[in-house]
Amino acid sequence: MSDTPFDNPAATPEQVAAFSSVLDAVHAFHDALATAAPDAELLDRLAGDLRGWTDTLAPMVRPERERLSGYLATRLPSRGHLALPPVVVDLSEEDRIEGTLTFGPFFLGGGGAAHGGAILTVFDEVLGVLATADGKPARTAYLKSDFRSPVLLDTPVRVRAWVDRVEGRKRFIRGDMWAGETLCAEVDSLFVELR
Repeated sequence: MSDTPFDNPAATPEQVAAFSSVLDAVHAFHDALATAAPDAELLDRLAGDLRGWTDTLAPMVRPERERLSGYLATRLPSRGHLALPPVVVDLSEEDRIEGTLTFGPFFLGGGGAAHGGAILTVFDEVLGVLATADGKPARTAYLKSDFRSPVLLDTPVRVRAWVDRVEGRKRFIRGDMWAGETLCAEVDSLFVELR
């Protein structure tokens, strides 16, 4: 997957390590905020602190391909994407990819289970990485899902994707998500290579 168009080769190893540390902190913050019920005074203070960091980062905005978030394909789980739980890939082949992840409290949909939209976002990411593994960009045309069992928070799950078939610019990719021996979700997708 090193030829994927999402990689930012200009990022230094120090930047990647530091960004990884920030991602861990942001994910921990998301979970802490999602599970807390602070009073108004603390929330106002928190909002002020966050606005301060936003102001600090504002002058550093870069064109899409020069950013770190979402553009560290081969170096960080989930390409360093801020809105996804980290997917740790442990199998990556030309026509198959597999990895593990855990949905934290930030991704709560209700009743202790992950939000269905978050599950589909993970599928779109993992299947999309496979669809663009040859270095040719592609877009999601459809992503059809069947939810079989709830994906419980704080429970490791396995996500798998494989190329079903390729027809010209069309890449038909399937995937599933498992919690142990329990099938949680299946997807059928079509990605279309850009001209």
